Amino acid sequence: MNNSRDAYDDHEEAWPFEEVLKAGREGARAQQRRFQEYVAENDPALAAALAAEAVRFEIVSHTVIEPTMREFADEVTQRGWHVSVIRDDDLDRLAVFATPGIRFYCNRRQSRRATGDLIWPPCFVGFYGSARSLVVATHVELSQLVENAISSYEPLLEYPDVTAETVRAVLEAFLGDLERIG
Repeated sequence: MNNSRDAYDDHEEAWPFEEVLKAGREGARAQQRRFQEYVAENDPALAAALAAEAVRFEIVSHTVIEPTMREFADEVTQRGWHVSVIRDDDLDRLAVFATPGIRFYCNRRQSRRATGDLIWPPCFVGFYGSARSLVVATHVELSQLVENAISSYEPLLEYPDVTAETVRAVLEAFLGDLERIG
């Protein structure tokens, strides 16, 4: 009779974690590619709205969001946090009707192995343009620290309201959650 328990006590050895993440990421990218192809072929107005929102978000992300993230990253790195600021590419988006975004990953442990490979950081706050509501949306992911945590969508910011102060307030609230939980 077979024992139904895992052959390993260590969950990460029992499951090829990095391979599972890679397959999930590739699947999401393929799904986004199919969505973009479908929209381009069947709904040119929506395709134009997505493209216009991407341009609009690109400007605010380069002029306000990214510089604020990098400044905040310098500050929290001095306090012992490991931070990565990562831009999404065209196939890596936080939502279907979203622009490629920018994410602020933060962890108490280093996010890279000795080989230089990136280890998926567990927690992030991301900003992206929403083509549905024509605002900048935020997404907070704490699932690796809080069991059964649900991703949260934070303030929807009208474009004129996206200032260094509002971005910093979101980042400070995110870091406060990490410090409280972790």
